[in-house]
Amino acid sequence: GANLPWTPGTEGTGFVDGRPVLVRGGGIGVARPGLYAERATVPAASITPLSSTRNMAQIAALGVAGVTAWNAVRVHGRITADDRVVVLGASGGVGSLAVQLAKATGATVWGQSSNVAKVDNVLGDGADFVIVGDHDGLAAKMSELSPTVILDSLGGAYSPSAVNALVAGGRLVVYGTSAGEVVTFNMRTLYRKGLVLSGYTGLLAAPGADEAVLAGLIDGLGSGTIRVPIELVAAAEADAAHQRIVTRQVVGKLILDFLNEND
Repeated sequence: GANLPWTPGTEGTGFVDGRPVLVRGGGIGVARPGLYAERATVPAASITPLSSTRNMAQIAALGVAGVTAWNAVRVHGRITADDRVVVLGASGGVGSLAVQLAKATGATVWGQSSNVAKVDNVLGDGADFVIVGDHDGLAAKMSELSPTVILDSLGGAYSPSAVNALVAGGRLVVYGTSAGEVVTFNMRTLYRKGLVLSGYTGLLAAPGADEAVLAGLIDGLGSGTIRVPIELVAAAEADAAHQRIVTRQVVGKLILDFLNEND
């Protein structure tokens, strides 16, 4: 409150001296004013040059979501072709990429969404099956798969369902709490199954630590091996865009577009 008025926005693409760039990190939108603006002053270390203007809108949504999905799948989930994976919140920005990256390993991948209208989007990302519904009865719905890994961006009542559904020796990777920050589950179930509970946050990453990952993701966009589902929204509609996120009316990522408004 002491910092109001405040400019949010932690990542985006734009131009520096006419050259296309990705901007992220360095406290932008968190500890210093962000990118909801036609122009922004940012640290030089937060700028990643892009080789072309191709896929700039998708790349604008890749910094946080892509790196989070990669670390959840590859580093914390250690997912391989032998795994059976459930991605909770599979239609979201991170969830969509997590489905794609997990499927690329050869694993069997199920997605979860509470909205039947989003099933085709999740299947389009490569999921083998989509569980439709909220946390009620979720563990029973996952039992047919016997998941070895569950990627959890929801928290709340979803996390205990994940603990109950995982097979012995399974891994639960948590990287969000959009359904609730306070979670209650049976610790005896956790330790008797020998489960691994792992949390990921990009806030602890050292500067530049994920540059190689990000470069690989951008290359994947260029080659078509991954995609970032996005919807361009006029900057003037930012309030409405945030409301859609809160009410879970979004598939993938919403991108605020300042460039076209100024063209």
